[in-house]
Amino acid sequence: MRAPRALYHLMRADFLERVRSGGFLLVLAITVFAAYVFVPPYGSPYATLVLGGHRGYYNSPWVGTLYGVVASTLLGLVGFYLVKNAVTRDYQTRVGQIIATTRTPKYLYMLGKWASNVAVLALILGVLTVMAPTMQLVRAEDSNIDLWALVAPIWFLGLPSLSVISAIAVLFESVPFLRGGLGNVAYFFVWGPGLLASEGSLLVARASVSARNDFGGLSRSIVSIRELLAASGMDISHGGRGVIVPLSGTNVVRFTWSGIDWTAGIFLERLEWIGAAIAIALIASLPFDRFDPARRRLRGQSLATSPGGQTSDRPAAGVGDALVQLTPIPDSRPRSRWVALYAAELRLMLKGRKWLWNVVAVGLVVATLTVPLDITHRYLFLAAWLWPILLWSAMGNRERQHETHQIVFSVAHPLRRQLSAIWMAGFSVAVLFGGGVAIRLVAAGRWGPSFAWVAGAVFIPSLALALGTWSNGSRLFEITYMIWWYLGPVSRIPAWDFTGVTAEANTAATPAVYLAVSVVLLGMAVIGRRRQLQV
Repeated sequence: MRAPRALYHLMRADFLERVRSGGFLLVLAITVFAAYVFVPPYGSPYATLVLGGHRGYYNSPWVGTLYGVVASTLLGLVGFYLVKNAVTRDYQTRVGQIIATTRTPKYLYMLGKWASNVAVLALILGVLTVMAPTMQLVRAEDSNIDLWALVAPIWFLGLPSLSVISAIAVLFESVPFLRGGLGNVAYFFVWGPGLLASEGSLLVARASVSARNDFGGLSRSIVSIRELLAASGMDISHGGRGVIVPLSGTNVVRFTWSGIDWTAGIFLERLEWIGAAIAIALIASLPFDRFDPARRRLRGQSLATSPGGQTSDRPAAGVGDALVQLTPIPDSRPRSRWVALYAAELRLMLKGRKWLWNVVAVGLVVATLTVPLDITHRYLFLAAWLWPILLWSAMGNRERQHETHQIVFSVAHPLRRQLSAIWMAGFSVAVLFGGGVAIRLVAAGRWGPSFAWVAGAVFIPSLALALGTWSNGSRLFEITYMIWWYLGPVSRIPAWDFTGVTAEANTAATPAVYLAVSVVLLGMAVIGRRRQLQV
């Protein structure tokens, strides 16, 4: 019984440390808000869980399935970034060095972190479970509450999917090169095809979907809905379809769906995914170094070592006897060196990239200058402003991450000079990667997209600087930017489009809003930096 007890205490300690933080209360508040947003009233400019312009009345089966779909798809993105810090935190706080001295095996430690991740995400499912009957009564399209039809899809769809996501988060943390920002970006492109595969069940027939290859668990519900619509003679070959659709609510055709029978067989099929999650967590113990510094590759050592391999504390021969001549401080006031400071910030931002990253960056810049403009503006432009995400994510928090803040923050005018230099360096990166698009838009006389380009180039570094100064880390910007990028330029939702690739976002209103938001974000960055200076 020693191993189960150790597993329980590993899970419990990590779970309590997370849920007791103020940030987790904010997560729960956001969950409540999202649960409200995902059940829009009839007549809203968007709809959720739409098949060919059709959606069900908000009865218990439909609301429960809707929240189950949200939990198994969209929460799979946000949940990964929420829990991907369990192992990293032990590295940062050096608690891992204490754990390494115990007899806890690697597989047990990884299972404990996985169980903690599942518990945290299950708490969010609990919030959705409470919000489901609440929103059914608020929308009042069908006020008859069926608790089983309401609760079963949330947990049958959500818990197995989130268990796998929790295991993937542990796996990413056990692999050194996936532990940081690269892993955050890589997961987005793992989650994207997974979401498309889940949404793909909105389009395929029964024979193409298997319960065991349906990670999100949507196939049975979607097939049931399709059969009902076909039997009713409703045409679903046209109109929007997906989890979130920018479709006017008055154009949505509503129908009554009574749900599916959640049997023990379905439960066992979903249980297989939890077994797969446990297997992934066990696999994660293989590359895990168990906090052993000898297994980590040390780069850039600059300390002088003695012939025996130990660091020498003695000064070099003759240093103590040399006559040191100090340079006197000039009486005149030194000139401002803002340009040099900006150049230094830009070099820091671009420094340390691998050769492959540089090759792709150059390829994107060249492609935006040579590929036909329509293709460039709709597709290559999106990639060009996603590739430097790890450059922008360091803005406002690089000093804390590298523990140079005590030196950097002690210079003269850290707000007016240094903060503005950081923002200008981020803006220069946006110009560098997207400048080819801007030049060609202006040359073609497309002033609407050109104005949107300017707003986007201002918005990105402003968002990065604000989130970096307030979070003292890079992950918040990476998560926020990728979600914004997916909802706006990729999903073509005009309100979220900061690049101007959609026709609606090319009008003067949307870019003007983003410029105004950028001003607010810069104000937040100044306040955040003041807060950093006082800590």
